[in-house]
Amino acid sequence: MLDQLILWERELFLSLNNFHTPFLDAFMYLISARWTWTAVVIALILWVFYKRSPKEAILFIIVAVLMHIVCDQMVSSFIKPLFGRLRPAYHPYTKEAVMNVYKDLGWGFSFVSGHAANFFAIALFTALSFRDRWYTLIVFLLATLVAYSRVYLGVHFLSDIIPGAIIGLLLGYLFYRLYIFSRSKVLGKSKASLPHKVFQNNIAVWRTIVLGYLFFMVAFSLEMSKALIRIGYYG
Repeated sequence: MLDQLILWERELFLSLNNFHTPFLDAFMYLISARWTWTAVVIALILWVFYKRSPKEAILFIIVAVLMHIVCDQMVSSFIKPLFGRLRPAYHPYTKEAVMNVYKDLGWGFSFVSGHAANFFAIALFTALSFRDRWYTLIVFLLATLVAYSRVYLGVHFLSDIIPGAIIGLLLGYLFYRLYIFSRSKVLGKSKASLPHKVFQNNIAVWRTIVLGYLFFMVAFSLEMSKALIRIGYYG
């Protein structure tokens, strides 16, 4: 069944995958790399603790980390081995036509995308927790960019991305409900006191940090692509 899906989506997948520029190579590679998000994660932790009670901040972080662990393990330890779908660079239907960036072919199985699952989970969890229109728009834009980057880099099929995103959205909502329940038990908060009321006081700071990260990635990718062109990487 999964192989049949690849036959159906092959042309669309290759049209999305085969459009490359030096700038997009750098940008998609960097935004997809988990290590490039380290500063954002640290900034989020510091922001959550700023002018909030330790219990409030710690509970939010614990639920977010637990969600990431469950999402990551569900995808990597259960779903991927269960289906065993090959990556595009190794699949007989696409291996001769797929374009990979910086010789990164991906590793492990392909279905579903862990990146899509994790990023859409954190996007929905934080969007529901913060309840800010502009932040919601920004965070889902970033999640979509990361999901698309996996196709652009040639390490996932579209039919890996969409189910991964759906799993992430389901987990994001379930862990938000767990957060609300835990908050009422641990902090004694009534249902009327939803978490977004706690985070509203400086949400503009967090929006600025996330947007700043995106602009930095664009600028850094531009310089990285120029450097690779200068050294002759693109022939």
